[in-house]
Amino acid sequence: MVVFEMKHFTFLSKNLFTFFFLSLLVSGCSNQEKIEQPVAYNHEIHVSEAGLDCIDCHTGVEKKMHASLPSIKLCKSCHTQMQGESSAEALVVEAVNNNVEIHWKPIYKLEDHVFFSHRRHVKSGKIACATCHGEVEKLLKPPTHQLVPISMENCMKCHDNKSISNDCLTCHV
Repeated sequence: MVVFEMKHFTFLSKNLFTFFFLSLLVSGCSNQEKIEQPVAYNHEIHVSEAGLDCIDCHTGVEKKMHASLPSIKLCKSCHTQMQGESSAEALVVEAVNNNVEIHWKPIYKLEDHVFFSHRRHVKSGKIACATCHGEVEKLLKPPTHQLVPISMENCMKCHDNKSISNDCLTCHV
């Protein structure tokens, strides 16, 4: 049996607590990887000034299992010429005019054993995008992490609130 002297334990405890607290502070209380997008896309300006909805750029959410990230073809419908003065828009216009895809990086990734259908949740369940993704429409820059962390606990709470089965086979294959 190991016996600690109280003065060493207290010193060690304070240092561990300080280390733990600083780690949480630096990490933003999250173990999510910080993701940088290739273009500093401004969601707020596209929603408030252009009048776009999530489904205008993230097509397929009402008809497919997965939402898509915007293609250059979609950007081309508005961005063949500069409409503002931002360097981010200049990158999009250049990509559009050179027909080069912008390789957006997904922020939301599910484990292979989890089944999730955007169509089922958005169309049938009538769940707003912000419920799972947060208030993205207010962002001046792309999110670097999940605004609403995807977790089994969060999903099960929502299923409980909507009286949907939490049986394992509902979501896990």
